[in-house]
Amino acid sequence: MVLRTYIAPKTNEGMASDQPVKKKQRIDGPDKDDGSDKSGEEIFSDIFDSEETPVEHSGDFITRNGESPDSGTVSEDAVDCSSILRHLSNGSVDNIPSSSNTPHWAATDDKLLTELRTLQNSLVGQCLCGIDENVVITLFDRRLHIATWPLRCILTYLSTMQLLFDIYLKQNNTGTICSQLMNACDIFIRNRHDWITEVVELSEHKSKFVTFVASRVLASFLIVSKDTVDENWLQQITENIYLFDRINRITVQKINFSLDIIKRIVEWKDVEQHPLEDSNYINTVHVQEDNPFRSGSSYNSNMPSGSRSDLDNAFSNLQTHSSPSTSNENVTEIKPSTFKLNEPVLKLPSEQPNQRIERSESPEPQLSRIERVNEHGCVTVILTDSESFDTSHIKCLTVKNLEHHWPVLVKNMKLLLLRYLNLSNAENCVLTFFSLWENIISVKANLSVIDTKPFYADLQSFIDLLRNTLLPPLIYSHLLSLFNEVLCYGSTLALQDILPEEICSVAHSIVRYVKDFRLLSEVRVHSSRSGFGFLGHDCTVLREYSLGSEVAPLSTTIQLVDQSYGEDEHDSNQRNEIDKTMLQRMSLLVLKSVAVTVKEMRCDSSDSSIDSSDYNAIQDMQIVERSIRDVLKKLDLFIRNCLEFHPETPFTKMLIHLFSEQDDYLIESMVCTLDITVGIVYRNSMYPDLIPMLNPITSFIEFLKVVSHDSDVLLDYLVSNETCFLLYLLRFLKYVRRNWPKFLETCQLSDGSNRGLDDTMRVLIRLRLQISRLVSKSLFPYNISPVLRLLEVCESLYEGNEFS
Repeated sequence: MVLRTYIAPKTNEGMASDQPVKKKQRIDGPDKDDGSDKSGEEIFSDIFDSEETPVEHSGDFITRNGESPDSGTVSEDAVDCSSILRHLSNGSVDNIPSSSNTPHWAATDDKLLTELRTLQNSLVGQCLCGIDENVVITLFDRRLHIATWPLRCILTYLSTMQLLFDIYLKQNNTGTICSQLMNACDIFIRNRHDWITEVVELSEHKSKFVTFVASRVLASFLIVSKDTVDENWLQQITENIYLFDRINRITVQKINFSLDIIKRIVEWKDVEQHPLEDSNYINTVHVQEDNPFRSGSSYNSNMPSGSRSDLDNAFSNLQTHSSPSTSNENVTEIKPSTFKLNEPVLKLPSEQPNQRIERSESPEPQLSRIERVNEHGCVTVILTDSESFDTSHIKCLTVKNLEHHWPVLVKNMKLLLLRYLNLSNAENCVLTFFSLWENIISVKANLSVIDTKPFYADLQSFIDLLRNTLLPPLIYSHLLSLFNEVLCYGSTLALQDILPEEICSVAHSIVRYVKDFRLLSEVRVHSSRSGFGFLGHDCTVLREYSLGSEVAPLSTTIQLVDQSYGEDEHDSNQRNEIDKTMLQRMSLLVLKSVAVTVKEMRCDSSDSSIDSSDYNAIQDMQIVERSIRDVLKKLDLFIRNCLEFHPETPFTKMLIHLFSEQDDYLIESMVCTLDITVGIVYRNSMYPDLIPMLNPITSFIEFLKVVSHDSDVLLDYLVSNETCFLLYLLRFLKYVRRNWPKFLETCQLSDGSNRGLDDTMRVLIRLRLQISRLVSKSLFPYNISPVLRLLEVCESLYEGNEFS
């Protein structure tokens, strides 16, 4: 390993990194030193210039060479490592700011900052019962003026908010929430001092650390608020997408800020507990789904002030009192009630002395909640409403708010991608946009078809970008991932009788690009390995490097460069590698496009309006079949050349080994080859060479070899919802039942004997026995009877076979 340092250039120009890395992990260098006296934090956060770029559209594709398209200046992505070293070496930066330097940071705020760190320590323990309620109110229920604070204070405050919301969401998934934690979140939901506007305005902050944490805070807060969210909050966030006149650094930063918030909301998964999560503070409580009590931030409970030791001494005689709530209902006072440790208490409104309660016939009953003290002394609220775990409302509301501005966003993103990719943070903004688009149309988002349909309208405008193979590899790879999600064949399209027009149009375009525009021969799946790392070519090797007087040197030369690059740096610069992720995505995209085209052609051929004498329709189908054959031949050659397979290796075998590391890609490719084969046979194709090329039985035999003939793996695929293996196995067994002689022949040809047939059937028989045992005990998660019957049919055919 060799430690490299960046040699700062003498001019104000830096070298743009050609490697596509995540912008969140980059640290841009400051502007050229103008002789001003700046602190370490100001140098560390002053990372952008203020040059603006006018919005001009150009359809020309560009090569990202680190230069501005119109000014000729060096990209703002340049990294000045010397400033980072200067900042890191400056250990005299004070953590607590001085009130004389900051107009909105008073001397009393220094004490609050200390209390904020104490609050963080309590949040690590996932309980705020040991914190005085007045301290929490003082910290959060206040006017912030956070943009004027020192950098460390902003990050400390925002990180505390983020930790608070994350702990709330995690406890919400377990069914119990610390009552004091719920009260703290309720303060933010009230938004009395309009803190949301202040945090949204941080999207223009010079420090990318602040903007990153601020976006995380708002995303988590909106998920916490759920049904109580105000649409004006979402409107403030989405305004960054379209309210601007010029595309410059600030514009890109604000767009990325808002897109990141929306993306995190859309991709949020409800009730997902990590198996290694610490269970010391998790209370396993049975949650009644049919309980009518709502359990959001509308409910509050206050603990008596005091230390944790006082709370431990008062377990047997603890009093709870009511407090204001964010809901509109009037909550009456509650008499002090006593309860024992771990004993649930139902809090109900009670009659006050000398006061008669008038029974109202209003349909709205008084709301109440159940509390208990757990073994750690935390007063927890037991959630009794199934909707408290559901975030579909905030997802739909966010997507609906974005829908109105989606065409403008798509236009700006394409303009940014084609002309202004050199701007700082532009690449990260484009990647966030693609990820958001992919999450919205994904079936995993659990959004309705009506909500997602508007987001398919502008896909065709981005299809042309597939021909621009000079895009940065990371952006091109995300573009492939987006269109792979659009052609979600295994999870959606394979189950539909009539395919959407937008989907078919995308598939036709990809087939045409591969056939007529040599897309596969021009795509850059070879990535050169450079020994220079992220700092570029202007770097030197530090020798005789010392770790300090207190640390003994490890060696005379500390090497930090991976030696797998080669012994000689001159040789390592000439090495090329296959970007397997891009190869997988491109191959699967072409395969799914062919499958969609074949499925559409099969639906058209079964149309009763097309007569056998319709010459034009038959000619069109023959042209489509010829295009499919050409595309599959080109895909075969593309994979064979990239992975250097033997010339006689079957196409299906190459596919299995190409996708062997990605289960979802693997199963979906097998579904595609199976459906393409069935569609070609159905049409009595004039190209019989495609049938042995796409033999689905060969795919299944090779698949069993990859999983070591382990029936447990197949059972895991059936139980899991991460792949479409159920669909594949059901259709494959039907295919085997209809083509049993071909199944016998292919199994024999796989190893030249009967062993291939025996090994294959042994796996299927074991799988049938495992499924039968689970079904007999009612342990299988869904109705597996159709698959079970097909397995029994194949087993009976095997037992009656003369080769058995």
